[in-house]
Amino acid sequence: MRQWRRKLQIRSEWERWLRDSSLDPEEATSRDTLKFFYELQEKKSPLFKFQSRGRDKWKIVHQWLLGDERASDHPEAPAQKPD
Repeated sequence: MRQWRRKLQIRSEWERWLRDSSLDPEEATSRDTLKFFYELQEKKSPLFKFQSRGRDKWKIVHQWLLGDERASDHPEAPAQKPD
């Protein structure tokens, strides 16, 4: 599967995870993205079956969520609201 499609699936899973965790999406932090990543990793999620070209998959997923302003890069700072 293409990486862009996997990215969309991870975003959707992130939104579901936030709802299930009762977290406000606007207050999600990098700590939350790490918890999300570890939970998927423990489940051996097929969402991690994408080419990373030697890069750390956690960093890739984290950047995807940061790039979409779905999380803040600071552990305790809330995400910015999209314009």
